Amino acid sequence: MQKIAVHIVRFNQDLDLLERCIRAALNQDFDDYTVTVTENGSSDSVESSLLAQFGTHPRFRFTDNKKNLGFAGANNKFFRDSDSEFVMPLNPDTVMPPDYLSRLLIAFIDPLVAAAEGKMLKPEPLPDGLWILDGTGMTVSRARRARERGQLEVDHGQYDLAIEVFGVSATAAAYRKSALETIKFGESEYFDEDFFTYWEDLDLSWRIRLAGFRCVYVPNAIIYHSRFAGQSKHGFRKPSEFTRHIRNLPTRVVYWDWRNHLFSIIKNDFGRSFLRDSPFIVTRELLLFGYLVLIEPKLIAGIPEFFRLLPRILRKRKIVQQNRVATSEDMQRWFSSR
Repeated sequence: MQKIAVHIVRFNQDLDLLERCIRAALNQDFDDYTVTVTENGSSDSVESSLLAQFGTHPRFRFTDNKKNLGFAGANNKFFRDSDSEFVMPLNPDTVMPPDYLSRLLIAFIDPLVAAAEGKMLKPEPLPDGLWILDGTGMTVSRARRARERGQLEVDHGQYDLAIEVFGVSATAAAYRKSALETIKFGESEYFDEDFFTYWEDLDLSWRIRLAGFRCVYVPNAIIYHSRFAGQSKHGFRKPSEFTRHIRNLPTRVVYWDWRNHLFSIIKNDFGRSFLRDSPFIVTRELLLFGYLVLIEPKLIAGIPEFFRLLPRILRKRKIVQQNRVATSEDMQRWFSSR
């Protein structure tokens, strides 16, 4: 059995960006892995260019889905067909240093660790040589706002402790395949395909925790990430900053971000911790939706789709809650006041 299979889903990313990502991924100081690029319905083709550059590399693979299955669907198809011990979705806008895989996989010595994420940095240092953090593991507030720890902070080593975290970003996280098999829906729905893209990693991390597994952060595994969307640093607590952030994003991205975050709560939250925090949750969701509609009125057009998908989400919730082993008290400690 292969140790780890790295998977890059391409949807219209520039060839130069993709080549840089692949070149770094193929330059690991670790032997037992492959790097697969999956074309996912892009408007152009880069197959001939990639095969000309990397086709003779023994670890390189190329596949074509012929249509856009979304981030969730494309990765699920790859995970299903992989016989490796670990799988890693890798965003095309990342660059892995040579020791990233070897450092990250050390975390899986603990058999209860199902997912691990390294320290993500912005791709270029500041003039003084310091780096901007892109993420160090996922946190969730009492209002259930999920975000990457430390995102947009200057890295002064404040997140250099290897710890257990609520969840991991699917930007460049490794997952234990056997753990994913225990929490999937149907034959091969590891990421929830109703999400299509955005926050499918929050939902998967939540389900991993509910099943009794752990997610960890590995600070000495460093990776560089450009990130297309990201999050505003202070949320809608700073309206002008938040408004600028939202208006720089396509309406569809704003809709997926709002919808899928709410779907994650609907599917996974439960018990006394939910009842304790429901005033925070309901208040935030109402304020956020109202604010988003003011900024992006086109968001209203997505409401019928939300309610069309809701019955399926509720059926999946039933499966998640029937199979969970974590108690409300187990989960409560992950929902911080911040």
